[in-house]
Amino acid sequence: MAKNFTCSDVGVNCNWSASSENDEDLLNKIKEHAKSAHNFEEIPPELYEKVKKAIK
Repeated sequence: MAKNFTCSDVGVNCNWSASSENDEDLLNKIKEHAKSAHNFEEIPPELYEKVKKAIK
């Protein structure tokens, strides 16, 4: 079953979404998006926890 995430799920004004077969691959996609679109070198720990909880 695919895992899904959308930036807006964590309160970011962004419609980007991604899916993957597992959390690890999806988190890697999210990290790449956060870096390229939102200028994060690393996702801050409190936001990272929100991201992990928002994965469906």
